[in-house]
Amino acid sequence: YHESGHAILFHVLPDVGPVHTVSIIPTGVGAAGYTMPLPEQDELHMTKGRMLQNIMVSLGGRIAEEIIFDDITTGASQDYGGDNNEVFIGRDLAHTRTYSEEVASEIDSEVKRIIDECYAKAKQIILDHEDVLHSCCALLMEKEKIGQAEFEALFQDGEKPSGEAETPVTEA
Repeated sequence: YHESGHAILFHVLPDVGPVHTVSIIPTGVGAAGYTMPLPEQDELHMTKGRMLQNIMVSLGGRIAEEIIFDDITTGASQDYGGDNNEVFIGRDLAHTRTYSEEVASEIDSEVKRIIDECYAKAKQIILDHEDVLHSCCALLMEKEKIGQAEFEALFQDGEKPSGEAETPVTEA
């Protein structure tokens, strides 16, 4: 379900994806599977909309786990970057903050707002495509790895009537 959540968002969101491969074959420490997009064009610059959609995609596995299991696994912890820098003697002295605690608090509030909005939008998209979530999971359990055509066919089977166009998400 975790990888299916990422894949749905890669497919639905207009500025990321499309899905090239979805796999539940472990690929190393902490990676129980992966969802690989294949950008349709070279991307030299990042737009705000694309950055927000990347956040949404990163949250997709965790959201799928929450929807299906009402719980999350540690697998979602590998979906986000972190500050892996070691703290050296003097490191923090050389990197002083140039803003006040008040500004730091405002930054934290804005980051929380952005993440909360991305989470809510991503969750709604996955709920709107819950049939694909289940179908993709079942196919992955059977085959362990699927390609773009197999994944996109899951959307064809449960596609909305022609009058109901998908609304692209570009802002959080």
